[in-house]
Amino acid sequence: MDLLTEADYRGILFAMKRLTWLLRDHDVLVIPRPVTQDFLEYVTRHTGTDPATLRVISPDAPLLTHQALRTSKVSATLQELTAGSLDYQPYMHDRGAVTFAQHIGLDDADSFRAEGGVELLNSKVVFRALAAGAGVPVPAGMPCRTSGDLVHAVKRLLPRTGSVIMKRDRAVGGHGNLVITTNEDVHAVGAMETLHVTDTCDLTEVVTVAGLAETFAPMGEVVVEEFLPDCRSVYAEVRCPRPPEEPQILNTGSLRTGEDPPVLAGLELPLTDVSDDVGTIFTDGALRLARLMQTLGYQGLASIDAVISPDGTVRFNEVNARLGGSTHLDAIATVLLGKNWADDHVLLSRFSVPAPPFTTLVDGLARNGLAWDRAAREGVVIASDDTEASGTVEYVVLAPTWSRGRALEAELHAYLAESVQPAEH
Repeated sequence: MDLLTEADYRGILFAMKRLTWLLRDHDVLVIPRPVTQDFLEYVTRHTGTDPATLRVISPDAPLLTHQALRTSKVSATLQELTAGSLDYQPYMHDRGAVTFAQHIGLDDADSFRAEGGVELLNSKVVFRALAAGAGVPVPAGMPCRTSGDLVHAVKRLLPRTGSVIMKRDRAVGGHGNLVITTNEDVHAVGAMETLHVTDTCDLTEVVTVAGLAETFAPMGEVVVEEFLPDCRSVYAEVRCPRPPEEPQILNTGSLRTGEDPPVLAGLELPLTDVSDDVGTIFTDGALRLARLMQTLGYQGLASIDAVISPDGTVRFNEVNARLGGSTHLDAIATVLLGKNWADDHVLLSRFSVPAPPFTTLVDGLARNGLAWDRAAREGVVIASDDTEASGTVEYVVLAPTWSRGRALEAELHAYLAESVQPAEH
Protein backbone atom coordinates (compact mmCIF):
# COMPACT_ATOMS: atom_id res chain seq x y z
CA MET A 1 0.00 0.00 0.00
CA ASP A 2 2.95 2.35 0.52
CA LEU A 3 3.46 2.37 -3.26
CA LEU A 4 -0.05 3.68 -3.97
CA THR A 5 -0.74 7.28 -4.94
CA GLU A 6 -4.03 9.13 -4.67
CA ALA A 7 -4.63 8.32 -8.34
CA ASP A 8 -4.08 4.62 -7.56
CA TYR A 9 -6.71 4.73 -4.82
CA ARG A 10 -9.14 6.27 -7.31
CA GLY A 11 -8.30 3.46 -9.72
CA ILE A 12 -9.13 0.85 -7.09
CA LEU A 13 -12.53 2.44 -6.52
CA PHE A 14 -13.03 2.59 -10.28
CA ALA A 15 -12.32 -1.13 -10.62
CA MET A 16 -14.66 -2.05 -7.77
CA LYS A 17 -17.59 -0.29 -9.45
CA ARG A 18 -17.30 -2.83 -12.28
CA LEU A 19 -18.69 -5.46 -9.92
CA THR A 20 -22.13 -3.85 -10.32
CA TRP A 21 -22.41 -5.86 -13.55
CA LEU A 22 -22.21 -9.13 -11.58
CA LEU A 23 -25.24 -8.33 -9.40
CA ARG A 24 -28.44 -10.32 -9.72
CA ASP A 25 -31.73 -10.04 -7.84
CA HIS A 26 -31.35 -9.84 -4.03
CA ASP A 27 -27.55 -9.51 -4.13
CA VAL A 28 -25.57 -7.30 -1.76
CA LEU A 29 -22.46 -5.45 -2.96
CA VAL A 30 -19.91 -4.18 -0.45
CA ILE A 31 -17.47 -1.65 -1.95
CA PRO A 32 -15.43 1.21 -0.46
CA ARG A 33 -17.63 3.96 -1.89
CA PRO A 34 -21.09 3.70 -3.44
CA VAL A 35 -22.02 3.72 -7.11
CA THR A 36 -24.41 6.40 -8.25
CA GLN A 37 -28.09 5.59 -8.64
CA ASP A 38 -27.88 6.59 -12.32
CA PHE A 39 -25.15 4.01 -12.98
CA LEU A 40 -26.94 1.32 -10.96
CA GLU A 41 -30.14 1.85 -12.95
CA TYR A 42 -28.17 1.89 -16.23
CA VAL A 43 -26.58 -1.47 -15.43
CA THR A 44 -29.80 -3.12 -14.27
CA ARG A 45 -31.63 -1.99 -17.41
CA HIS A 46 -29.11 -4.06 -19.39
CA THR A 47 -28.95 -7.05 -17.04
CA GLY A 48 -32.68 -7.27 -16.31
CA THR A 49 -31.98 -7.18 -12.57
CA ASP A 50 -34.54 -5.49 -10.31
CA PRO A 51 -32.67 -2.59 -8.64
CA ALA A 52 -35.22 -2.51 -5.82
CA THR A 53 -33.92 -5.90 -4.63
CA LEU A 54 -30.26 -4.83 -4.51
CA ARG A 55 -28.26 -3.40 -1.63
CA VAL A 56 -24.97 -1.54 -2.02
CA ILE A 57 -23.16 -1.08 1.29
CA SER A 58 -20.13 1.18 1.58
CA PRO A 59 -18.18 2.62 4.52
CA ASP A 60 -17.13 5.57 2.30
CA ALA A 61 -13.45 4.72 2.73
CA PRO A 62 -10.46 4.57 0.32
CA LEU A 63 -10.15 0.78 0.77
CA LEU A 64 -12.02 -2.05 2.47
CA THR A 65 -9.57 -2.38 5.33
CA HIS A 66 -10.37 -4.48 8.41
CA GLN A 67 -11.24 -1.28 10.24
CA ALA A 68 -13.58 -0.08 7.50
CA LEU A 69 -15.31 -3.48 7.22
CA ARG A 70 -15.93 -3.67 10.95
CA THR A 71 -17.88 -0.42 11.04
CA SER A 72 -21.48 -0.91 12.08
CA LYS A 73 -22.66 0.27 8.67
CA VAL A 74 -21.06 -2.78 7.04
CA SER A 75 -20.76 -5.57 9.60
CA ALA A 76 -24.07 -5.03 11.41
CA THR A 77 -25.99 -5.04 8.13
CA LEU A 78 -24.31 -8.23 6.91
CA GLN A 79 -24.72 -9.95 10.27
CA GLU A 80 -28.48 -9.49 9.87
CA LEU A 81 -28.31 -11.28 6.52
CA THR A 82 -26.29 -14.28 7.72
CA ALA A 83 -29.38 -15.70 9.38
CA GLY A 84 -30.45 -16.77 5.90
CA SER A 85 -28.57 -18.38 3.03
CA LEU A 86 -25.62 -16.20 2.00
CA ASP A 87 -23.18 -16.94 -0.81
CA TYR A 88 -19.99 -15.09 0.09
CA GLN A 89 -17.80 -14.09 -2.88
CA PRO A 90 -14.87 -11.79 -2.06
CA TYR A 91 -12.94 -10.16 -4.87
CA MET A 92 -9.87 -11.94 -3.52
CA HIS A 93 -10.53 -14.68 -0.97
CA ASP A 94 -7.46 -14.06 1.18
CA ARG A 95 -6.96 -14.29 4.93
CA GLY A 96 -8.59 -10.90 5.45
CA ALA A 97 -11.73 -12.09 3.67
CA VAL A 98 -11.77 -15.27 5.79
CA THR A 99 -11.41 -13.26 8.99
CA PHE A 100 -14.26 -10.95 8.03
CA ALA A 101 -16.50 -13.89 7.11
CA GLN A 102 -15.98 -15.28 10.59
CA HIS A 103 -16.68 -11.84 12.08
CA ILE A 104 -20.14 -11.69 10.49
CA GLY A 105 -20.99 -15.27 11.42
CA LEU A 106 -20.27 -17.17 8.21
CA ASP A 107 -18.72 -20.61 8.14
CA ASP A 108 -15.66 -20.01 5.94
CA ALA A 109 -13.50 -22.90 7.09
CA ASP A 110 -11.45 -23.57 3.94
CA SER A 111 -8.00 -24.24 5.40
CA PHE A 112 -6.07 -23.33 2.23
CA ARG A 113 -7.53 -19.81 2.25
CA ALA A 114 -7.29 -19.46 6.03
CA GLU A 115 -3.58 -20.30 5.96
CA GLY A 116 -2.76 -17.72 3.28
CA GLY A 117 -2.85 -19.95 0.22
CA VAL A 118 -4.44 -17.30 -1.99
CA GLU A 119 -1.74 -14.76 -1.11
CA LEU A 120 0.82 -17.45 -1.95
CA LEU A 121 -0.56 -17.90 -5.45
CA ASN A 122 -0.57 -14.14 -6.07
CA SER A 123 3.17 -13.91 -5.42
CA LYS A 124 5.35 -13.37 -8.50
CA VAL A 125 8.22 -15.10 -6.70
CA VAL A 126 6.14 -18.18 -5.93
CA PHE A 127 4.69 -18.17 -9.46
CA ARG A 128 8.04 -19.02 -11.03
CA ALA A 129 8.30 -22.10 -8.80
CA LEU A 130 4.72 -23.10 -9.60
CA ALA A 131 5.35 -22.69 -13.33
CA ALA A 132 8.44 -24.89 -13.07
CA GLY A 133 6.39 -27.52 -11.25
CA ALA A 134 3.66 -27.36 -13.88
CA GLY A 135 6.21 -27.61 -16.69
CA VAL A 136 5.26 -24.35 -18.41
CA PRO A 137 7.84 -21.94 -19.89
CA VAL A 138 8.69 -18.65 -18.20
CA PRO A 139 11.02 -15.79 -19.20
CA ALA A 140 14.64 -16.29 -18.17
CA GLY A 141 15.11 -14.76 -14.74
CA MET A 142 15.24 -15.30 -11.00
CA PRO A 143 13.75 -14.07 -7.71
CA CYS A 144 16.08 -11.76 -5.77
CA ARG A 145 16.18 -11.55 -1.97
CA THR A 146 19.38 -9.53 -1.55
CA SER A 147 21.19 -6.75 -3.37
CA GLY A 148 23.82 -9.28 -4.43
CA ASP A 149 21.14 -11.45 -6.05
CA LEU A 150 19.85 -8.41 -7.92
CA VAL A 151 23.21 -7.27 -9.28
CA HIS A 152 24.04 -10.83 -10.35
CA ALA A 153 20.68 -11.26 -12.13
CA VAL A 154 20.85 -7.94 -13.97
CA LYS A 155 24.40 -8.52 -15.18
CA ARG A 156 23.60 -12.06 -16.29
CA LEU A 157 20.34 -11.25 -18.10
CA LEU A 158 20.96 -7.81 -19.58
CA PRO A 159 23.14 -9.05 -22.48
CA ARG A 160 20.34 -11.33 -23.73
CA THR A 161 18.07 -8.58 -25.11
CA GLY A 162 19.64 -5.38 -23.78
CA SER A 163 16.79 -4.96 -21.30
CA VAL A 164 15.48 -6.59 -18.12
CA ILE A 165 12.35 -5.95 -16.10
CA MET A 166 12.35 -5.85 -12.32
CA LYS A 167 8.99 -6.63 -10.68
CA ARG A 168 8.04 -6.06 -7.07
CA ASP A 169 6.61 -9.32 -5.73
CA ARG A 170 3.06 -8.25 -4.86
CA ALA A 171 2.49 -5.04 -6.81
CA VAL A 172 -0.14 -4.92 -9.57
CA GLY A 173 -0.93 -3.09 -12.80
CA GLY A 174 2.68 -2.19 -13.60
CA HIS A 175 3.28 -0.54 -10.21
CA GLY A 176 6.63 -1.49 -8.75
CA ASN A 177 7.88 -2.59 -12.18
CA LEU A 178 11.07 -1.07 -13.60
CA VAL A 179 12.65 -1.73 -16.99
CA ILE A 180 16.45 -1.50 -16.94
CA THR A 181 17.90 -1.09 -20.42
CA THR A 182 20.96 -0.16 -22.43
CA ASN A 183 18.70 0.67 -25.39
CA GLU A 184 17.51 4.28 -25.61
CA ASP A 185 14.66 3.32 -27.93
CA VAL A 186 13.09 0.47 -25.94
CA HIS A 187 9.31 0.73 -25.50
CA ALA A 188 8.92 -0.42 -21.91
CA VAL A 189 5.41 -1.85 -21.97
CA GLY A 190 4.27 -3.14 -18.57
CA ALA A 191 6.37 -0.86 -16.35
CA MET A 192 5.75 2.51 -14.74
CA GLU A 193 9.41 3.55 -15.12
CA THR A 194 12.43 2.94 -17.34
CA LEU A 195 16.04 3.27 -16.20
CA HIS A 196 18.75 3.60 -18.86
CA VAL A 197 22.16 2.28 -17.82
CA THR A 198 25.50 2.57 -19.58
CA ASP A 199 27.73 0.90 -17.00
CA THR A 200 26.57 -2.35 -15.40
CA CYS A 201 29.44 -2.02 -12.92
CA ASP A 202 27.38 0.65 -11.13
CA LEU A 203 23.85 -0.54 -10.37
CA THR A 204 23.42 1.56 -7.22
CA GLU A 205 20.23 3.20 -8.48
CA VAL A 206 18.70 -0.17 -9.37
CA VAL A 207 19.45 -1.53 -5.89
CA THR A 208 17.99 1.60 -4.29
CA VAL A 209 14.73 1.32 -6.23
CA ALA A 210 14.47 -2.39 -5.40
CA GLY A 211 14.81 -1.70 -1.68
CA LEU A 212 17.02 -4.73 -1.12
CA ALA A 213 19.76 -4.97 1.50
CA GLU A 214 22.89 -7.11 1.46
CA THR A 215 21.28 -9.87 3.51
CA PHE A 216 17.48 -9.52 3.23
CA ALA A 217 14.53 -7.81 1.52
CA PRO A 218 12.95 -5.26 3.91
CA MET A 219 10.37 -4.21 1.28
CA GLY A 220 9.87 -7.72 -0.11
CA GLU A 221 11.62 -9.72 -2.80
CA VAL A 222 11.74 -8.72 -6.46
CA VAL A 223 11.76 -10.79 -9.63
CA VAL A 224 14.19 -9.94 -12.42
CA GLU A 225 13.43 -11.29 -15.89
CA GLU A 226 14.68 -10.69 -19.40
CA PHE A 227 12.53 -8.04 -21.03
CA LEU A 228 11.09 -9.35 -24.27
CA PRO A 229 10.34 -6.50 -26.70
CA ASP A 230 7.52 -6.56 -29.24
CA CYS A 231 5.66 -9.31 -27.39
CA ARG A 232 1.91 -9.64 -27.17
CA SER A 233 0.53 -9.82 -23.63
CA VAL A 234 -2.33 -12.31 -23.30
CA TYR A 235 -4.39 -13.89 -20.55
CA ALA A 236 -6.80 -16.73 -19.86
CA GLU A 237 -9.43 -16.52 -17.13
CA VAL A 238 -9.96 -19.94 -15.58
CA ARG A 239 -12.29 -21.43 -13.01
CA CYS A 240 -10.85 -23.87 -10.50
CA PRO A 241 -13.82 -25.86 -9.14
CA ARG A 242 -13.94 -28.32 -6.28
CA PRO A 243 -12.30 -31.64 -7.33
CA PRO A 244 -12.93 -33.94 -9.07
CA GLU A 245 -14.40 -31.41 -11.52
CA GLU A 246 -11.72 -30.21 -13.94
CA PRO A 247 -10.63 -26.55 -14.30
CA GLN A 248 -11.99 -24.78 -17.35
CA ILE A 249 -11.07 -21.74 -19.41
CA LEU A 250 -13.85 -19.13 -19.30
CA ASN A 251 -12.44 -16.48 -21.63
CA THR A 252 -9.19 -15.37 -23.25
CA GLY A 253 -7.88 -12.13 -24.65
CA SER A 254 -5.08 -9.64 -25.22
CA LEU A 255 -4.00 -6.77 -22.99
CA ARG A 256 -4.19 -3.20 -24.27
CA THR A 257 -1.72 -0.60 -22.99
CA GLY A 258 -1.79 3.16 -22.66
CA GLU A 259 0.81 5.59 -23.94
CA ASP A 260 2.03 7.26 -20.75
CA PRO A 261 2.67 5.18 -18.77
CA PRO A 262 2.61 2.12 -21.09
CA VAL A 263 0.72 -0.15 -18.67
CA LEU A 264 -2.59 -1.99 -18.74
CA ALA A 265 -5.44 0.19 -20.07
CA GLY A 266 -7.98 -2.33 -21.35
CA LEU A 267 -8.56 -5.72 -22.96
CA GLU A 268 -9.55 -7.29 -26.27
CA LEU A 269 -11.59 -10.51 -26.19
CA PRO A 270 -11.33 -13.23 -27.40
CA LEU A 271 -7.71 -14.10 -28.18
CA THR A 272 -7.35 -14.29 -31.97
CA ASP A 273 -4.66 -13.83 -34.61
CA VAL A 274 -2.49 -16.62 -33.23
CA SER A 275 -1.87 -19.94 -34.94
CA ASP A 276 -3.68 -23.04 -33.76
CA ASP A 277 -0.39 -24.45 -32.45
CA VAL A 278 0.43 -21.32 -30.44
CA GLY A 279 -3.14 -21.10 -29.13
CA THR A 280 -2.99 -24.73 -28.00
CA ILE A 281 0.36 -24.23 -26.23
CA PHE A 282 -1.10 -21.25 -24.37
CA THR A 283 -4.38 -22.87 -23.33
CA ASP A 284 -2.71 -26.17 -22.40
CA GLY A 285 -0.21 -24.32 -20.23
CA ALA A 286 -2.93 -22.26 -18.57
CA LEU A 287 -4.87 -25.41 -17.73
CA ARG A 288 -1.76 -27.12 -16.34
CA LEU A 289 -1.24 -24.18 -14.01
CA ALA A 290 -4.91 -24.21 -13.05
CA ARG A 291 -4.75 -27.94 -12.21
CA LEU A 292 -1.70 -27.34 -10.02
CA MET A 293 -3.51 -24.50 -8.22
CA GLN A 294 -6.52 -26.76 -7.73
CA THR A 295 -4.31 -29.57 -6.40
CA LEU A 296 -2.82 -27.17 -3.85
CA GLY A 297 -6.33 -26.36 -2.66
CA TYR A 298 -7.40 -23.26 -4.61
CA GLN A 299 -11.03 -22.90 -5.67
CA GLY A 300 -12.37 -19.92 -7.59
CA LEU A 301 -11.52 -17.67 -10.51
CA ALA A 302 -7.99 -16.87 -11.63
CA SER A 303 -6.36 -14.96 -14.46
CA ILE A 304 -3.23 -16.51 -15.96
CA ASP A 305 -0.96 -14.16 -17.94
CA ALA A 306 1.61 -14.85 -20.64
CA VAL A 307 3.50 -13.14 -23.43
CA ILE A 308 3.74 -14.36 -27.01
CA SER A 309 6.84 -13.29 -28.95
CA PRO A 310 6.75 -12.51 -32.69
CA ASP A 311 8.09 -15.98 -33.47
CA GLY A 312 5.19 -17.58 -31.56
CA THR A 313 7.07 -18.54 -28.40
CA VAL A 314 4.79 -18.56 -25.32
CA ARG A 315 6.15 -17.66 -21.88
CA PHE A 316 3.97 -17.46 -18.76
CA ASN A 317 4.63 -14.65 -16.30
CA GLU A 318 1.92 -14.34 -13.64
CA VAL A 319 -1.15 -15.75 -11.91
CA ASN A 320 -3.82 -13.57 -10.29
CA ALA A 321 -5.86 -15.79 -7.98
CA ARG A 322 -8.95 -13.59 -7.76
CA LEU A 323 -11.59 -12.02 -9.95
CA GLY A 324 -9.80 -10.58 -12.97
CA GLY A 325 -9.95 -7.63 -15.31
CA SER A 326 -12.08 -9.68 -17.71
CA THR A 327 -14.62 -11.08 -15.22
CA HIS A 328 -17.06 -8.21 -15.62
CA LEU A 329 -16.38 -7.95 -19.37
CA ASP A 330 -17.36 -11.57 -19.94
CA ALA A 331 -20.42 -11.02 -17.73
CA ILE A 332 -21.48 -8.00 -19.82
CA ALA A 333 -21.06 -9.84 -23.11
CA THR A 334 -22.84 -12.93 -21.78
CA VAL A 335 -25.89 -11.05 -20.52
CA LEU A 336 -26.20 -9.10 -23.78
CA LEU A 337 -25.24 -11.75 -26.35
CA GLY A 338 -25.50 -15.15 -24.66
CA LYS A 339 -23.10 -17.67 -23.18
CA ASN A 340 -21.21 -18.43 -26.41
CA TRP A 341 -20.87 -14.79 -27.43
CA ALA A 342 -17.20 -15.14 -28.41
CA ASP A 343 -18.14 -17.50 -31.27
CA ASP A 344 -19.43 -14.59 -33.37
CA HIS A 345 -18.55 -11.34 -31.56
CA VAL A 346 -15.53 -9.43 -30.29
CA LEU A 347 -15.11 -7.09 -27.33
CA LEU A 348 -12.82 -4.09 -26.91
CA SER A 349 -12.50 -2.29 -23.57
CA ARG A 350 -10.57 0.70 -22.29
CA PHE A 351 -10.62 2.38 -18.89
CA SER A 352 -9.68 5.77 -17.42
CA VAL A 353 -11.13 7.42 -20.51
CA PRO A 354 -12.15 11.10 -20.08
CA ALA A 355 -15.90 11.52 -20.49
CA PRO A 356 -18.71 14.03 -19.79
CA PRO A 357 -21.07 13.55 -16.81
CA PHE A 358 -22.68 10.11 -16.87
CA THR A 359 -26.23 11.08 -17.87
CA THR A 360 -24.85 13.40 -20.57
CA LEU A 361 -22.65 10.55 -21.82
CA VAL A 362 -25.50 8.04 -21.99
CA ASP A 363 -27.71 10.54 -23.87
CA GLY A 364 -24.83 11.36 -26.22
CA LEU A 365 -24.17 7.71 -27.05
CA ALA A 366 -27.83 7.22 -27.94
CA ARG A 367 -28.01 10.45 -29.94
CA ASN A 368 -24.92 9.51 -31.98
CA GLY A 369 -26.05 5.94 -32.69
CA LEU A 370 -23.29 4.46 -30.53
CA ALA A 371 -25.27 2.99 -27.63
CA TRP A 372 -25.79 -0.76 -27.34
CA ASP A 373 -28.44 -1.83 -29.86
CA ARG A 374 -30.06 -5.11 -28.89
CA ALA A 375 -31.56 -5.61 -32.35
CA ALA A 376 -28.31 -4.89 -34.22
CA ARG A 377 -26.31 -6.77 -31.56
CA GLU A 378 -23.56 -4.17 -31.42
CA GLY A 379 -22.69 -0.92 -29.71
CA VAL A 380 -21.03 0.75 -26.72
CA VAL A 381 -21.71 -0.10 -23.07
CA ILE A 382 -20.34 1.77 -20.05
CA ALA A 383 -18.66 -0.79 -17.80
CA SER A 384 -17.71 1.55 -14.95
CA ASP A 385 -18.60 5.15 -14.19
CA ASP A 386 -16.25 7.43 -12.30
CA THR A 387 -17.25 10.72 -13.88
CA GLU A 388 -18.11 12.34 -10.55
CA ALA A 389 -14.70 11.64 -8.99
CA SER A 390 -12.19 11.59 -11.85
CA GLY A 391 -14.19 12.51 -14.97
CA THR A 392 -13.48 9.11 -16.55
CA VAL A 393 -15.25 5.89 -17.52
CA GLU A 394 -14.49 2.38 -18.69
CA TYR A 395 -16.23 1.47 -21.92
CA VAL A 396 -16.94 -1.75 -23.77
CA VAL A 397 -17.44 -2.03 -27.53
CA LEU A 398 -19.24 -5.16 -28.76
CA ALA A 399 -19.31 -5.92 -32.48
CA PRO A 400 -19.47 -8.88 -34.90
CA THR A 401 -15.96 -8.25 -36.30
CA TRP A 402 -12.73 -6.55 -35.28
CA SER A 403 -13.01 -4.05 -38.12
CA ARG A 404 -16.54 -3.07 -37.08
CA GLY A 405 -15.49 -2.90 -33.44
CA ARG A 406 -12.56 -0.61 -34.19
CA ALA A 407 -14.75 1.59 -36.37
CA LEU A 408 -17.26 1.97 -33.51
CA GLU A 409 -14.42 2.71 -31.11
CA ALA A 410 -13.07 5.41 -33.43
CA GLU A 411 -16.53 7.01 -33.60
CA LEU A 412 -16.76 6.85 -29.81
CA HIS A 413 -13.40 8.58 -29.37
CA ALA A 414 -14.39 11.30 -31.83
CA TYR A 415 -17.57 11.95 -29.82
CA LEU A 416 -15.69 11.94 -26.50
CA ALA A 417 -12.99 14.29 -27.79
CA GLU A 418 -15.67 16.79 -28.73
CA SER A 419 -17.80 16.34 -25.62
CA VAL A 420 -15.04 16.79 -23.03
CA GLN A 421 -13.39 19.83 -24.57
CA PRO A 422 -13.05 22.66 -22.05
CA ALA A 423 -15.71 25.29 -22.34
CA GLU A 424 -14.70 28.51 -24.11
CA HIS A 425 -15.01 31.77 -22.19
